[in-house]
Amino acid sequence: MSAHLMALVGDERFAFALGQVVEAVDDPTVHDTPLRPDGMLGTLRHRGQTVPVWDAGRALGIPRARREGTALVFRDGTHSVALLVDDAMDIVEIPDDAVREAPALSGGDGLLAGVVRDPGGVMSVVRVDVLVSRLMSRGTGRGE
Repeated sequence: MSAHLMALVGDERFAFALGQVVEAVDDPTVHDTPLRPDGMLGTLRHRGQTVPVWDAGRALGIPRARREGTALVFRDGTHSVALLVDDAMDIVEIPDDAVREAPALSGGDGLLAGVVRDPGGVMSVVRVDVLVSRLMSRGTGRGE
């Protein structure tokens, strides 16, 4: 069993391993950044560091419902990135054996570890390491 932060992007729920979330920042101040890569909204200051903020809708392929939201800050070694979701909902415990293979159209690219069914419906479990790697490579021009 592992703890996850459940977040809302549009009408869909996503789970991020709690151990990989540094902080959830409600209604962050996002500063415009000229010539930013596609999908990057700007930057925010977090614990003395400038952190790129990415649109969760673009990263996950789901239209976001709101312009504002909650920035989920992730750290990979010495680099941090933030993902702006519509809302951080709750911390949930997900049994390891409850995660099922993601449907072919949604998880075939390795971003999703799988999906979980619960009383609220279906929730996608995100591989945070894959997400952070993709966002960091977009920011340096090495990726998609």
